[in-house]
Amino acid sequence: MVFSIIDAMAEGFDRTRQRNGLLLAAIFAVLAVGNALVTRSTLGPMGTGEAPAGGLVTFGAGLLSIVLALATLVATIVALRTFVSDETETIPREFVRRNVGLVALNMLVGAIVFALVVALGSLFLLLPGLFLLVSLYYWGVFVAVENQNFVRAFRSSWALTRGSRLRLFGLGVAVLAIGLAVNAVVGLPALLIGGVFGLVLTQVAGAALTVYTLATTARAYEQLRHPERPIEPDRQPDLSGTPV
Repeated sequence: MVFSIIDAMAEGFDRTRQRNGLLLAAIFAVLAVGNALVTRSTLGPMGTGEAPAGGLVTFGAGLLSIVLALATLVATIVALRTFVSDETETIPREFVRRNVGLVALNMLVGAIVFALVVALGSLFLLLPGLFLLVSLYYWGVFVAVENQNFVRAFRSSWALTRGSRLRLFGLGVAVLAIGLAVNAVVGLPALLIGGVFGLVLTQVAGAALTVYTLATTARAYEQLRHPERPIEPDRQPDLSGTPV
C-alpha cells in the first residue's frame, strides 16, 4: 500500500481528540506554561525595567527548568508509545515505567546527534539536510516504542522511510503549515491580551500542536510498519495495561 498523507493526518487528529490525547495535551500545556513562567520570572517582566533575578533565584529557576525539560521528554516518550498503540481512553502504567530512564537518555543523546547530522547535511546545500531529516526522523519512535538505542534507531528509520521519503516530506510540510496557521490565529489574540494570559494561550496552543505532531508521527510510523493493515480510525482499545 502506498503511504497516505491524508490518512496519517486524519488518524493523528483523531488520536489527538481522544481522551488520552486530550490528557497528554493538558500535561504538555502545564509543563510548557510552567517553563515559560519560570523563564519569565528569571528574566524579569519584559518592558518593566526590572532587573533579571540573580543568585539563588536564578539557580533555583535553572534547576526547575531542567526538571520541566526532563518531564517533557518523558511525556514525549509516553505520547509516542500511546499513539502507536490502540489505546484511546487510558495510558497504561507500562508506557510510563518501561525502561524510561534508559530510553530518555537515548532520546536526549540521539536528539543532539540527529540535530548535528541534519545541520552538517544542510551545510552542503539544503537538499541533503532535508533528505537526512526525512530519512532519520522516525528514530525517536524506534527508541521510545521498541527500546532501541539511538544508533540502531537511525538505521531502522533509514530502512523504514525508504521508498516513501517524498510523501513523508509532504506530510512534514502539511503539519508545519497547520502549525503556522494555528500560531497565526492564536498569536494576535495573545498579543492583544498580553501578560500571563497571553503567555498561557500561546503555550496551550503550542502544546496541542505538539501532541498533534506526535500523534501524526506515530500513526505515520504505524502505517509504514504495517502497510497491509487497513486504516481503522475508530478501533477500540485492545492493549492490556493498568491505566494511570
